[in-house]
Amino acid sequence: MEQLASGREVMSTEARKSFHQELDDLYAEVVRMGDMVTVIVNEARRCFVNVDKNSAKSIIDGDDVFDRLRDAVEEKGLELLATQAPVAKDLRLVVALMRVAQHLERVADLCVDVAKATVNLPTEQLSDWMKTSIDEMGRRATDILRKSIFAFRKRSLEDASMLVDLDDAVDRLNRGFFKEFDRGREEELDVAIRVIMVARFFERIADHAVNIGEEVAFLLRGKK
Repeated sequence: MEQLASGREVMSTEARKSFHQELDDLYAEVVRMGDMVTVIVNEARRCFVNVDKNSAKSIIDGDDVFDRLRDAVEEKGLELLATQAPVAKDLRLVVALMRVAQHLERVADLCVDVAKATVNLPTEQLSDWMKTSIDEMGRRATDILRKSIFAFRKRSLEDASMLVDLDDAVDRLNRGFFKEFDRGREEELDVAIRVIMVARFFERIADHAVNIGEEVAFLLRGKK
């Protein structure tokens, strides 16, 4: 009986090691997905500012990649929940990983929205004030997303706590953009309306970055 109990103990220890390795692998996969999405956000900014319709079409065509990555993370997360019944910290980690993957997939969708707006622009060049405004918002959205992934990778509450202030800066830029829009010429109206939508897309990307930061708090403290 003692030998049997000892054998079960060894198996349990080995199973836990395997479980934590799977968790580490899933964590690395979500961080990799975050790095990939950050690149796409910056590319979406560049496409719109330069009215690069060919590159925009590439972003649209590549959207399925992020759908598959999210699905893979969710499938693995649910498998771990069902087979390993993790508790406490490990449970929070699995849940946080699935949530972050969802946020990242939604960010990728917003990049597709920017790309579609680029393809449908009725012009080949934006006015300077439009280009400057969107370029700044896109850069800030890219930066806050990059920092949110860094905070998640390092599990750093300090870095995650700074994201709200960065998001506020994006919101202020968006409000300033509307004031500039009011001074635009009437013949720019059709283009300006599309640019307003793109500004909103980048604002929402920044919001998702803040949400990723909140997952760091959930992971470490059990609450956002």
